[in-house]
Amino acid sequence: MGLFLQGVLGRSIGVDLIPYKTCSMNCVFCQFGKIRETTITREEYVSTDLVKEELKSWLKTNENADYIALSGSGEPTLHSRFGEILEFIRTNTNIPAVLLTNSTMLYLPEVREAAALADIVKISLSAWDQASLRRVNRPHPQIQFEQSFEGQKDFRNHFKGRLWMETFL
Repeated sequence: MGLFLQGVLGRSIGVDLIPYKTCSMNCVFCQFGKIRETTITREEYVSTDLVKEELKSWLKTNENADYIALSGSGEPTLHSRFGEILEFIRTNTNIPAVLLTNSTMLYLPEVREAAALADIVKISLSAWDQASLRRVNRPHPQIQFEQSFEGQKDFRNHFKGRLWMETFL
């Protein structure tokens, strides 16, 4: 896990729950460059307890932040317990929690439920059909455009927080 400041959300603390370049897509525009292999395997890549301890330690320093963002160098919803981290943030701070996701896993009800614990969810949409998804985002072979898009719509219908959409043209 890594804690770092990032500029996109003002003064934010970023929580990286995934090993470097662990992602469900291999987008042509990725800031981390090409990855060797995409994955849709959801597991506890980084210890949830360790993440909570590091956040507790950071909070004791009385540092201020505008947001705490689950982001990093891969797809955070691949972490099987990311919802517990969002719940921890909600119950232990007054700092809004943000989830930055490529939204490929939102077709899963358990991912939508966990993502709904964030105050802000930023999803990505850079394709308009299966062919463009393959060309631009180069997803894991099991990811289907319609399934991901329906997952985004289902999430929007139930999410009470702020939903931001990022689109690359």
